[in-house]
Amino acid sequence: MIAVLLTIYVGPGANGSGTVEVMGLLNGINFPMSIQVDTLFVKIFGTLFAICGGLAVGKEGPLLHIGAIIGVMVCYMPVKSFRVLQNDVNKRQMIATGASCGVGCAFGAPIGGALFSYEISKPNTYWTFSMLWRVFFATSLGAFTLGILVSMKEGITVSGNSAGAIKFGSLTTVDNSLYDLFAAILIGAFCGLLGSFFIYIQTKMTKLRKLYINTNLKKILEAVFFAFITAAGFYLAVLLTKE
Repeated sequence: MIAVLLTIYVGPGANGSGTVEVMGLLNGINFPMSIQVDTLFVKIFGTLFAICGGLAVGKEGPLLHIGAIIGVMVCYMPVKSFRVLQNDVNKRQMIATGASCGVGCAFGAPIGGALFSYEISKPNTYWTFSMLWRVFFATSLGAFTLGILVSMKEGITVSGNSAGAIKFGSLTTVDNSLYDLFAAILIGAFCGLLGSFFIYIQTKMTKLRKLYINTNLKKILEAVFFAFITAAGFYLAVLLTKE
C-alpha cells in the first residue's frame, strides 16, 4: 500500500518497471515525469516496500530506471564544466550509461549491461565505438563497486567469486553433452511459447485495466488485492511444501 500511494500521489513517473520509459527516451520519445527527482525517490523506496511486502517484483527494471535518472542528474551537478552536457545528445548518452550501470549491477554483468542499452537504442547516431567503451568502463566500475560493498557487508575478502565481479564462466566437457543440447533446445522452445502466451495475456489484461481501473482508488485497491493474493499464494505454497 505504501508503494502504490507513493507512486500515485508523489511520483507518478515511477509507474511501471521503467524499461519501456528508458527505451522510449533513448529513441527520442519524451515520457513526462519519467526523469525527475521525485520519480527517483519513489522508484527507490517504492521498490523496497514492494519487495519487503513479498511481491514478485524484479530488480532489473527499477535499477535500469534509477541508473538512467542518476545519469541525467550528473549533467546538472553544480560544476561549471558540466554545463556542456546539458543538451539532448549528451543527456541521452548519460541515460544510456546510467541504465547500463543499473542492468550491469542487477545481473553482475557489465558487458551485458552495456550491450543492453546498445540493443534498445542502436539505430541512433549518438552510439559510437568510443562511447560503447566508455559505457562498458562505467558498468565495470559499477559492478566492481557492488562487489566491494557486498563483500564488506558479508565480512569477506574481495575475490574473483565476489558478487558483481566480471564473470566469463567456464567450459567443461561432459559425456552427455549431446543430450544437454537437445534438452536446452526443448526448454528454449517451450519457454519461448510460454513467453508469447504471457505477452498475449498481458496485452489483453492491460486493455481491460485501462478500461475499468480508471481512478486512484481503484488503482490502490487493485495493488492491495494483488499483494494479498501474492502473499497468500506464497504462504500456501510453503505450507504445502512443508507438509
